[in-house]
Amino acid sequence: MNTPAQSSPNLQAFEQWLNQQILTLSVDALKNNVLTCTACPKVMGDYIIEYKGESIRLPVGKAYAFLRYILDDASK
Repeated sequence: MNTPAQSSPNLQAFEQWLNQQILTLSVDALKNNVLTCTACPKVMGDYIIEYKGESIRLPVGKAYAFLRYILDDASK
């Protein structure tokens, strides 16, 4: 019998890595006036990103991709 994916040590390690990556990208994105809320209890599991006057609420995976997109676009 398989254990649920959420209890998998591999998935937990991946989620920790992903959250660390978002934190690192958030710090890097500050140079581009991008603010990332990572401690909002009302939106647990989501991130709120303030970018160009817009407040965008994204789940973890999309938050990572969006921050990566912003930083990649800024380096062009």
